[in-house]
Amino acid sequence: MSSLTRRSLRTRRAIGFGAGLVTAFSLPPWGWWPLALIGLAVIFVLVEPVESRGTRFSLTWWSMLGFFVIGLVWMIDLTPPGYVISVPIVAAIMAAPMAFTRPGPSFAASFPAAIMLGEAWRWVIPFGGVPMGSIAMGQAGSPLVDIARAVGALGLIAAVALGAVALAKVATNDPRPATITALLVVAATIIGVVAPDGDGNGNTPVAVVQGGGELGTRAVNSSEATVFERHLEAAESVPSGSLSVWPESAVTANAPFEDSLELRQLQDLARRGGFTIVTGLTERIDADFFSNAAIVITPDGTMVDRYEKVHLVPFGEYIPLRSLIDPFADLSLIPRTAIKGTGDARVDSPHGPLTVAISFEVYFGERTRDGVNAGGELILNPTLASSYRTTHVPEQSLASARLRAVESGRWVLQSSTTGYSAIVDQRGNVVARTGLKEQRVLTAEAERRTGTTWPVRTGKVPITTIAVLILAIDTIGPRIRERALRR
Repeated sequence: MSSLTRRSLRTRRAIGFGAGLVTAFSLPPWGWWPLALIGLAVIFVLVEPVESRGTRFSLTWWSMLGFFVIGLVWMIDLTPPGYVISVPIVAAIMAAPMAFTRPGPSFAASFPAAIMLGEAWRWVIPFGGVPMGSIAMGQAGSPLVDIARAVGALGLIAAVALGAVALAKVATNDPRPATITALLVVAATIIGVVAPDGDGNGNTPVAVVQGGGELGTRAVNSSEATVFERHLEAAESVPSGSLSVWPESAVTANAPFEDSLELRQLQDLARRGGFTIVTGLTERIDADFFSNAAIVITPDGTMVDRYEKVHLVPFGEYIPLRSLIDPFADLSLIPRTAIKGTGDARVDSPHGPLTVAISFEVYFGERTRDGVNAGGELILNPTLASSYRTTHVPEQSLASARLRAVESGRWVLQSSTTGYSAIVDQRGNVVARTGLKEQRVLTAEAERRTGTTWPVRTGKVPITTIAVLILAIDTIGPRIRERALRR
């Protein structure tokens, strides 16, 4: 490689890094959704003519590095070393599928497939996946969001990348592929608008409770009693007959919870107010373990159901390879390990069956899909977000709730201690929301819904299979044709 070529490669990497930064500002809390199309279009133009698979991976890695430098900046509040380590690793996961593409006309199809597969992989690895900072989140308020009703969040990501291809082809004066890709995006949007989103099954009065408090606090250095008292105080204004949703860890108690003072206080409140309570519960099992659950208390004070969180937060609720990491890091902020739950993401209540996704689980469409397929008519998302000092995590959490609403055809009731609490309808519209840190109760008539959307029926297997086939054909197709010509 000549020195000129090296300079050219360095220039391309710098441009790719800048394009990744631009794409990242499509994410919450900024939400400038057109920037995803612009940033990805620049990445497409950079990578398209490159012959070497290694160089294609390298250019995409630099682009994704720029994207996640911004997209994962919230991690600094949680663990600065983890942020420094995670950003290049996640960028590599996102860039890996681009090594299976090749230059030429087929790149218009393989580019969206590679971007989508990169997201799909990082939703699974490492440690069960960390899908925060997803391209789909930036589209929660865009005209393209309806595509998720037809093909889920991964299909929405592919559509955004396809729109970027159209933009790139317009910029490079290549009208035919620009027209085809643009028409495909328009068609996908129209299909999403008319795709089935279930059926109404009556309304129920709901009250989302936010106790309020300061941002940037941790469980180990905050008053659990104060958190509980603030929610008890706020809930005094919950209307009788409502389904009252409280945040994750609004209640903290020692096991067995059934014998606790906190349960008796909740039962008394439910009886006096005449409403149902669904609250997040942190139950300390012993010095080493705890459970993160959601419990249902009826207006007569009976605890009728309980859901244990299934998808735990790595380095938040448990430490992967803790015995190996412990000698080299201060793990005192995470003194206990959460016990992983099992079973459907559903609880029963006087207001019908409910889907529950606790905090981090709202980022995973498979968790809400599980509860909806089990009959859940509303989605509840008790969450926390108090560990973070900025709006990044609350905004991304709300964007994820909107995506889950569109994907599933269900209203989502998101309750946070200090972040954004919100009521979202089945079309992803925010009916009501709180401000940060405030003590408030949101009320509405939420529609219970039955039936399923296409993503709930099929999951993410069909869309990822199509993407894998596109890359497989792009990789081995030329070799098959070459051998055929030789014969």
